[in-house]
Amino acid sequence: MKFSSDLVIYDLEGSCKTFGKNEIHETNIIEIGAVKLDKKTFEIKSEFSILIKPKHFPILPEITDITNITNEMVENEKYFDEAIPLFLDWYGEKNKSTLAGWGLYYDLPLLRKEFTEFGFDYHQYFVGGGFDIRALGIYWLAKKNISTSGISLERVLEKMNVKEDFKFHRALDDAKATALILQQILNEK
Repeated sequence: MKFSSDLVIYDLEGSCKTFGKNEIHETNIIEIGAVKLDKKTFEIKSEFSILIKPKHFPILPEITDITNITNEMVENEKYFDEAIPLFLDWYGEKNKSTLAGWGLYYDLPLLRKEFTEFGFDYHQYFVGGGFDIRALGIYWLAKKNISTSGISLERVLEKMNVKEDFKFHRALDDAKATALILQQILNEK
């Protein structure tokens, strides 16, 4: 099996106005992590990671508890409009890679919102949406007659008997974990 383009698996961490509400219009991206997978071998070709200073919503203590990212860590980092060009340079030309991730129902609209808010045209850099690997994780669990409730990266890896030392809720590690799930599913006989 091969794709027609490399896959860029990305993950975002965000800061929000009110913890637990998860409203995209009240969220700023505080970290982008991504891995680029070869379209034929699915091996990781390169990695990207950047912390981002939130423009509107400082990092709440509850977010720090989950991500271990603090306001002090992002204090001297770039805002989104200065950080995203670094990601785009790493990502490469439009149509040369396909975006993918875990739970794109949240990350993709958040990325698009930040693009718009900071004056970037999302469609200038990316075509369409993305490939949601969470759906493959649900499919894999169901195929194995394993409950699909409470699905998470950690749970799917556990059910796959994969022992890796990921720092979940850090963008690069979540992107790597997502890539590993995809690799396991695609390489399964």
